[in-house]
Amino acid sequence: MRPSLDAGRRRCRIRSGKSRWTHAQWASARGFTLIELLVVLAIQGILLAAAVTSFTGQLTTHDLQEQITAMHQNARAAMTMVVREARKAGYDPAGVGFAGITYDPVRLRIAVDHNGDGDLSDSNESVAYYHDAAQMLLRRSTGGGGQPVVEDVQGFAVEYLDIAGNLTTANPAIRRLRISITTRTAKRDPRYPANGGYRTHTLRSVVTPVNLGLAP
Repeated sequence: MRPSLDAGRRRCRIRSGKSRWTHAQWASARGFTLIELLVVLAIQGILLAAAVTSFTGQLTTHDLQEQITAMHQNARAAMTMVVREARKAGYDPAGVGFAGITYDPVRLRIAVDHNGDGDLSDSNESVAYYHDAAQMLLRRSTGGGGQPVVEDVQGFAVEYLDIAGNLTTANPAIRRLRISITTRTAKRDPRYPANGGYRTHTLRSVVTPVNLGLAP
């Protein structure tokens, strides 16, 4: 059976429709060129590098903030402990007459007769605070080896003041203490040029021990 005239006309219209495709349609049908793929990969690489850089920067900033927070907390913890103990210096209910604070340019020496037995041989009655520069620690000693109190301590200094607020080295004249504690971050920050890359925080406090004859 011979095909009808209408079927032949339909086939002609289909073939003529294909021939009317635009250049863009033919380009889309045959896929991307190598140059186009390289351009796309380059753009993706730039976007990925930007994302990684941003993420790394956020991690660095977060880590730095955590270190700064820890640095401040260390300074407060150290100062709170030293001040609390220094305020009790010279407690002498038995009236023995020992020096509550003994002048020492390196260590803060505190004497307290906690149980009132007239001697300082009991636990925590003779205490010394000092800075271990090699280990970056504030240590507390009660006669044996100094126990670490706070880490990442860069400096610890004590000035001894008389009743007029002047510096003194005489034990009977000591009425106040001017204490300074400097802590630092645990890690170096290569973006921070000072102090070898370590950020620091300093707390200062003037302490008046209530048993040294000045505080009410």
